Amino acid sequence: MHAASILQTLTSALTMSFQYANFPQNATLPVPDSSGAFTITASVPTDIWRRPTQEGILDSFNAPIVYKSIPISQFQSARVTITGKWTTLYDQGGLIVVFPSTKSRPVTEKRWLKTGIEFYQGRPMASTVATDLFSDWSLVPLDPEDEREGRMTVEVEREQEEDGRFGSVLRVLLVGRDGKGVPVREVTWAFYDVDEEEEMWVGMLAAKPTQGGAEELEVRLEGFEIKLRD
Repeated sequence: MHAASILQTLTSALTMSFQYANFPQNATLPVPDSSGAFTITASVPTDIWRRPTQEGILDSFNAPIVYKSIPISQFQSARVTITGKWTTLYDQGGLIVVFPSTKSRPVTEKRWLKTGIEFYQGRPMASTVATDLFSDWSLVPLDPEDEREGRMTVEVEREQEEDGRFGSVLRVLLVGRDGKGVPVREVTWAFYDVDEEEEMWVGMLAAKPTQGGAEELEVRLEGFEIKLRD
């Protein structure tokens, strides 16, 4: 990473304070430890998810989130490393990005993307859910060593066009131990028709949607960084 980029990343971390969503009223809010890592605890049932059902729309947005709010025009990328003891179906933790409404379709429902680890079919996997009107979901197997450790590093980045402008796409990358990212998902509508000066959330979450087993899930999130545009 170039010196200017490092400075921009450090500046973003210092000048933007963390905010909190969906924590119980009397809960102790997570703060970074001496290494800068957060531990977020999710109780059951918590989730970030929206789908149609025969009874109506299921719209869950109650998982605990630690985030920073920044203008869309400043955002370039975010990264974090996730670890946890994944034991129950849909146990999850990772990055979350929450977008404002589009200019042509102002709505009260949140638009968002979450990506990280999710426990499915007895193993931790790389999971991404993108939600505009409703949620869609995709899974990718982890590297065998990361699967054994229940660990992964994920990054989201706004795509930059050939002419240097930043477009509508938000890309999800799995980051290997060599630091190189492999794209696994493109959300083409993420920044389409938005006001660039509107605020977006960029943060971390943990969620435990499924009853049974342990009542809480602890997710450790290390090396969280937001890179701003120069």
